[in-house]
Amino acid sequence: MQAKPIELELTAHEVSLLQEPAGSGGHQALHAELLEQLAAGGTKLTLNDEQLGRVIRYMTQYGSGGFQGRLRQALSRPLRDLLGL
Repeated sequence: MQAKPIELELTAHEVSLLQEPAGSGGHQALHAELLEQLAAGGTKLTLNDEQLGRVIRYMTQYGSGGFQGRLRQALSRPLRDLLGL
């Protein structure tokens, strides 16, 4: 059985954090996937298990670089809401 995707609803400010320039580093593929979902002006991200794992790793294990910091700022609240924290 395949796991159900996780849906995160972002505020306009959280979306804007993810839309900032990508810069350089190994995160471009994840960044592009997130931007593709938000391209139509939406505020909802739907993440499968693999994507959610990558998001959590970037938020917690790869330092405090530009993308990691913006990802943490953009997704901390929606993830807390999802978990009921």
